Amino acid sequence: MEAVSTYFAIGIFLILGTAIAVVAKRFLKKGAKDFYTASGRFGTLLASLSYAATTYSAFMFIGLVGLAYTAGVGALGFELVYFVGTLFLLYFIAPKYWSLHNRGGYITPAEVLSDRYKSRLVGAVVTLLALVALIPYCSAQVIGVAVAAEGASGGGVPFTLAVLIAIAVALLWSVIAGIWSIGWTDVFQGIIMLGVGLMVVFWVFSWGYSTAGFNIAALGQLSYVPNQTWSFSYFLSLTLPWFFFAITNPQVVQRLFSPKDKKVLNRMIIWFGVYGLIFTVLVTFLGLMLRGLTINGAFPMIASQDLVTPTLLGIMPLWLSVLGLVAVLAASVSTIDGIILTLSSMTVKDILGTYRHSIAEKRGVLAGRIVIAVLALACTLFALARPGYIVQLSVLSSSLLLPQVPVVLGMFLWRRGGKVSAVAAIVLGFAVAISLYLLQIAPLGVPANVWTLTASCAAYVVAALAEKEPSGIEQYFEDRGGEP
Repeated sequence: MEAVSTYFAIGIFLILGTAIAVVAKRFLKKGAKDFYTASGRFGTLLASLSYAATTYSAFMFIGLVGLAYTAGVGALGFELVYFVGTLFLLYFIAPKYWSLHNRGGYITPAEVLSDRYKSRLVGAVVTLLALVALIPYCSAQVIGVAVAAEGASGGGVPFTLAVLIAIAVALLWSVIAGIWSIGWTDVFQGIIMLGVGLMVVFWVFSWGYSTAGFNIAALGQLSYVPNQTWSFSYFLSLTLPWFFFAITNPQVVQRLFSPKDKKVLNRMIIWFGVYGLIFTVLVTFLGLMLRGLTINGAFPMIASQDLVTPTLLGIMPLWLSVLGLVAVLAASVSTIDGIILTLSSMTVKDILGTYRHSIAEKRGVLAGRIVIAVLALACTLFALARPGYIVQLSVLSSSLLLPQVPVVLGMFLWRRGGKVSAVAAIVLGFAVAISLYLLQIAPLGVPANVWTLTASCAAYVVAALAEKEPSGIEQYFEDRGGEP
């Protein structure tokens, strides 16, 4: 009965989402710009919920709940640092990106960097970095759905089948109408994520704390930081790459091209902030409540942080368990399809160069759909290997993207620097990041992410000071009315 109910709920979710994606196709115009960026025609609802649903993923429902459960309130601080960093960067950077897209018609974030640093090599290197870094992040979303499906249905949905369902849905909704089908299904999924999240938290509170209430002090050392888990070094290691998420992850940068005007862009930032704050508090509060219930003997002790939410889904009433699984699926798909769409646009535009010269835009969109399918396959294979915890996979992806920080900030804040400084920062930073990750070392006790950011910034500054300023750099800014 449990398995039948789960399959039925997933089927309803797929039918409704696919219907929304098909209807959204009527908004799609011909050409790659509209397929990937909506040609800057999103209103407030689409822009806000699409940005939020793309940003908040299975990491929240599975990874962050588990992190709060095992490590305590430090998880809330970790996520709030990301949240504050994102709002700070969006406030200063989002209008600049939007203006560049509005004036130059850019399709990908890497294309902007190629123009600023006067070399397509920069865009190609950034794209390769994103391809390597974001496949693990996509896979983390899929793994989250799969482990949740096993818990919610008592094993009725096998891990492999759950992986295939999540990838197939993301692939389908991506290719139907690009950003339009993704944007409208993001609205659908964003509402599910927040609504079901509220229901689950209220149910857990009513189930375990309706009489005595929740006393966070009962968590002992988990109720404060630092503790045995949250040392300053560990906190810095996790939060540093996520603080810069808004400028290093191309799937959210590309979303800044979609609002129809600056008023919509500003409202998008505000409503994303409201959504993000509510969602963050809900998820971390859920993890802390479950740990309190474990201490009280009402909830089993969970050793693996990725199994906290699946265990909860197996305990809740069937109707809520199934809704919880659908919410995890929605969180996962809304992130996966956004990532593979953006990576597709970057692969075709910044590596293959499909949209240049005599290649028709219609053929470029076709090539993009093919690349989406290839990326979906890569995510599937990576997810089936089940590598690592969801939190660690997500942080690894953001860590590998950190070398972009000086390149992006330098684009807006410094007129020096060209091809050599941009490529040097990315290559050296990536080499440091991957080396320290594989060796599992922290030289001098300093977290690997600090070394990565330091190395990339140093390479950028040294190369920029030694490098002759690229020709046309002054004209680049003048054409855009000064600093973009």
